[in-house]
Amino acid sequence: MAPVNVHGVGPALVGRDAELAALGEVYEVAVAEGAAVAIVAGEAGIGKSRLVAGFTDRLGTVARTVRGECLELGADSLPFAPFTAVVRRLRRELGGDSIRDLLPAGGLSLARWLPELGEPPADQDPAQGRSRLFDEVLTLLESAAARHALVVVLEDLHWADSGSRDLLAYLVRNLEQPGLLLVGTYRPGEVGGAHLRPLVLDIARRPRGLQFELGPLDRAQVGTQLAGLLGHEPDRALVARVHERSDGNPLFVEALADDPANVTPSSLRDLLAAVTARLPETGRSVLRAAAVVGHEVGHELLALACRLPDEELEPALRALVDRRLLVVREDGYAFHHALLRDVVYGDLLPGERRRLHVRCAQAIHDDPALVPEGRSAVELAAHWNAAGDHARTLEASWRAAADAGRAYAYEQQLRLLDRVLDRWDTVPEPAARLGVSRAVVLDHAARACVNTGDFERGVTLASRALDEVDPATDPHRPALVLATRGLLNRRAGRDGDADLRAALAIMPADAPPELRGQTLAMLAVTVGLRDPDEGGRYAGKALDIGREHGLPVVQATSLIASARVAAVTGDEDRALALFREAATIAEVTSDHYNALTALLGQAYLLMGAGDYDSAAVVAAKGRATAYRVGQARSRGAALTGVLAQALWLLGRWAQVREVIEDALTDEPPAMTTAVLTTLSGEVLLAQGDPNAAAEVAAGSPADPTGQGTPVFAAAFRCRLAVARRDLEAADRLLADALDDPGLLGPLGDPWTLLRAGTRVRRALLDAAGRDQQRRELVERRTEQLQDLAARVTADSPVPAAHLAAFHAEIAQNDSRLWAAAVAAWRGRSQPYELAQALFGMAESALSAGDRAAAQDPLREAASLADDLGAGYLRREIDLLAARGRVDLASPEPPPTPPPADPFGLTARELDVLRLLADGLTNSQIAASLFISASTAGVHVSRILTKLGAGRRTEAAAIAHRTGLLRRLDD
Repeated sequence: MAPVNVHGVGPALVGRDAELAALGEVYEVAVAEGAAVAIVAGEAGIGKSRLVAGFTDRLGTVARTVRGECLELGADSLPFAPFTAVVRRLRRELGGDSIRDLLPAGGLSLARWLPELGEPPADQDPAQGRSRLFDEVLTLLESAAARHALVVVLEDLHWADSGSRDLLAYLVRNLEQPGLLLVGTYRPGEVGGAHLRPLVLDIARRPRGLQFELGPLDRAQVGTQLAGLLGHEPDRALVARVHERSDGNPLFVEALADDPANVTPSSLRDLLAAVTARLPETGRSVLRAAAVVGHEVGHELLALACRLPDEELEPALRALVDRRLLVVREDGYAFHHALLRDVVYGDLLPGERRRLHVRCAQAIHDDPALVPEGRSAVELAAHWNAAGDHARTLEASWRAAADAGRAYAYEQQLRLLDRVLDRWDTVPEPAARLGVSRAVVLDHAARACVNTGDFERGVTLASRALDEVDPATDPHRPALVLATRGLLNRRAGRDGDADLRAALAIMPADAPPELRGQTLAMLAVTVGLRDPDEGGRYAGKALDIGREHGLPVVQATSLIASARVAAVTGDEDRALALFREAATIAEVTSDHYNALTALLGQAYLLMGAGDYDSAAVVAAKGRATAYRVGQARSRGAALTGVLAQALWLLGRWAQVREVIEDALTDEPPAMTTAVLTTLSGEVLLAQGDPNAAAEVAAGSPADPTGQGTPVFAAAFRCRLAVARRDLEAADRLLADALDDPGLLGPLGDPWTLLRAGTRVRRALLDAAGRDQQRRELVERRTEQLQDLAARVTADSPVPAAHLAAFHAEIAQNDSRLWAAAVAAWRGRSQPYELAQALFGMAESALSAGDRAAAQDPLREAASLADDLGAGYLRREIDLLAARGRVDLASPEPPPTPPPADPFGLTARELDVLRLLADGLTNSQIAASLFISASTAGVHVSRILTKLGAGRRTEAAAIAHRTGLLRRLDD
């Protein structure tokens, strides 16, 4: 029997003219300037889908529209559900051959969604395959849009699985092709809506982004909607009653219009239940079966679930479509609204629900083609689980978990494996049913945690697997699980050496080379920091295995380990060369994690060498790549920390604040959040706002790793306490940090603490007066600081400068030592440190009564402080100048100020305008100024507004015509 070929005709779109116009405008921008994104928010039933459908209907054949829907199915949701639907609908419209033409040659990860594309490539690294899949989806959408304008509609994003959210974020940040518009709908109040907020905020800030929330209809608009529903003008009393009862929600209005006399139900759910209750029994029976099948209902599966003869099923379906309870979709149907399905499903009796789920499961088992391609296992798992059949749920969930892993849907894979473990003890002989032991299931779950970022849980699962594994029947498994647990511990910030060594010790001789090579490489990374010789040996063995067996992931990891060993032994040039070789190998094979790790290593090396400009360039490049490949919260977060640190030291504090504010919207891991918020506090404190700095400190993670306050955070809190004159807190913080056993380790930060410690010591000394007990405390702290300084190496220019400044600060008024500190900081690209050393030099000269010797260093310090915006230091300079009667005025005449900017552009906006006029894209502007593309887009939008320009080219023309660019060049 064929599906009913009828389309329900809903009422005309009412009261959404402004929103339709906004969508029309962003579409025009997408066509003229480049890919755009629109997000429509609103409560259930407010008309989001109807608005988007009205917009795409207006476009007609001008643009091709493809839709994808997210499904509320939890562990049973289809991985990347909205995007698989979009890709498959594009295939149906364009044809399989055209799809192949639009994609790069070779093995395609999209073959996991479209089997006709051939065999998908085998991935050495799951993250590598996921990144390739994202690249292919982007390429397909852009290539399709290049042929004909394309609108991609993604419905109900509040139900999106994490993979779909990551893919959407990747597309938002990387799509550029003109003629492509992404339109998403979501409910902010849903639980899943909270996960979307950072991305929605990012979209709203973009120059080609649009976000708005639909509000309720007013009384007149409700009257217009009722007239369309009833076929005649309603009386005013009915309009008033329905408006009051519906709160202007169009779906609520529709339900009330179906029975205008009904004023009793207290909720929309009650109204929808009342609507379905008035159906004939056959219609209710079909609707109940459809609710069990799912939000989207294939016709053949529905017919098998209903078990009605054609002559009864067809009229019932036609009536449901006519009453707008179901809508026709391709070869089946969908509920007019998800709430309606919820109501119908919730009213099912327990026995009725189980019986219908069993029918669906049996039908899918007999004919998997009844459900979308690749979905049979997860559908069976959902239906058998709802039917309460534990044994079949176990089997189907295990198969569905494997499908989810192959599709890079690791969060869903983990949820399905959890279900397998939950059902394990409820089923007789589960191992025989699955053909694997529970230890294997636990191992798979632990490895899924590596990809989901749930490291602590992964350690627990791996430990359970080790307790249950039988080496006699599964000889490779113990080593594999130990290696996995070692990696999980490393990712969680702990030492994984013991597990990795144990894995190598018990690894059989015939273990897969990937396992042996990667275990050796991971061990080399961790061991090399403490024992370079041993780390180098492990790295060399891993590299040999990687090259012999053609394993690029192993090669890249071992080269990174070798680079770290070279860095520890002081061979920075070799370390940089190895990091670059690792990055090249990783980039060629789309091994983004190792590529970003290699860039991060380069940035750290350049920071250590004092080349902050180069470090900033490398970190900015890595950060941009991390955003592009969906690793903003992992490696991208670490690179952001390096970038912010480099900009802080270079004295580019306005850029520091921009980078930090932008990065924090991505909700980075706790340690990165601590780094970024601490730097933000340092800037605020240096600018002279200790209260704002204290607010930042209060919101910063005090113990981000569970191992105490990091040294850099303790040093900042010491300086903050001194600035706020809380000397008791300052001394307590200093004493705790000095006792930190990791202070001199490879991840310690002794110079930061030493310099903060001298500030605390100076404040304690000034407050001690003649109090013997306080003076003894100062002596103890001085001894502790000097002892630490004696144990810290200072064999490169920046540490040597820190040591010179430390000795000068301890001696306090020794002009010779301060002159040495000033000389050490010159040319080190750290203007704030130089300014502070100049201040100390001037202070020591004045203490010796030499006002002439104090004048030049104090004037230079004042000039540097002004350039930096260092308000705190500038106040100290002014006080010292006043006490010493030093004239800070420069003998040179002040420079002639540039002509006034008539448009009120900020300095940063002028920087952006110059690059915009040179034809740079937002991404190129971002890379030039070390900001994100979204921040660059915000600046561009503000420039257009201030100049009164509609397009970037118009803004450039205005800048040239008014002489703005000439003034900038002058």
